[in-house]
Amino acid sequence: MDYQTIYKTIIARAITRKNDSTEYYESHHIIPRCLGGSNDPKNLVDLTAREHFIAHLCLVKIHPGNGALVRAAVMMACGSTQQKRSANRIYEWLRKKHSVAMQELQGGTNNSQFGSVWIFNKSLKENKKIKAVDLPIWIEQGWESGRVYDFDNIYYTCVACGAQFRHLFEKQTCSSKCRKKIRDEQKFQVFEGREEELKTHYNNTKSMNKALKAMGYPGAISHYYYWAKLVLKS
Repeated sequence: MDYQTIYKTIIARAITRKNDSTEYYESHHIIPRCLGGSNDPKNLVDLTAREHFIAHLCLVKIHPGNGALVRAAVMMACGSTQQKRSANRIYEWLRKKHSVAMQELQGGTNNSQFGSVWIFNKSLKENKKIKAVDLPIWIEQGWESGRVYDFDNIYYTCVACGAQFRHLFEKQTCSSKCRKKIRDEQKFQVFEGREEELKTHYNNTKSMNKALKAMGYPGAISHYYYWAKLVLKS
């Protein structure tokens, strides 16, 4: 079975589709971190739970000697209960159910933190939990809503819309919408001025993978395959 092709197909389909607001998605590194991938928006894609699981199984098949990929797949397959997942469709169904259930269980008075909120002060470098009704009073005193884990890196500037946002990990965009915008803006820049060269290589080899490698790119993977296909169609 050609696991490389299966993986590329899953990624290409996810990159080009418009996400359904009612669907459950998980963020996936197209090129895994353990293989040199980064948190760059171009290297992230939203997959359904089932797609995410299958993608990780394919990565293990493609790179069988990579322990980090094996561990990631095992964690997805076993989870915290260490029980073997019987099928990827069952996993997808359970993840959706879990997401809805947690929203219900942690909503309103069922939430142990109901009626309280976190605030932080940049100058004091301090977090504090207060009653939600008192939030306006603390805001007037210079505090801000939310909780900060690293006071040296509180805000990031979204490279797509310029908005300031807070996140636990370093990111370049504030949302999946902005991440897609960046990918769409850059889709033709990669091959700018080399369109005819790409077409020539592709016509000679009849292979997108060989054509891209001949031009010095890593091959028909993730966004390179998607962008090259758009160039050829144009």
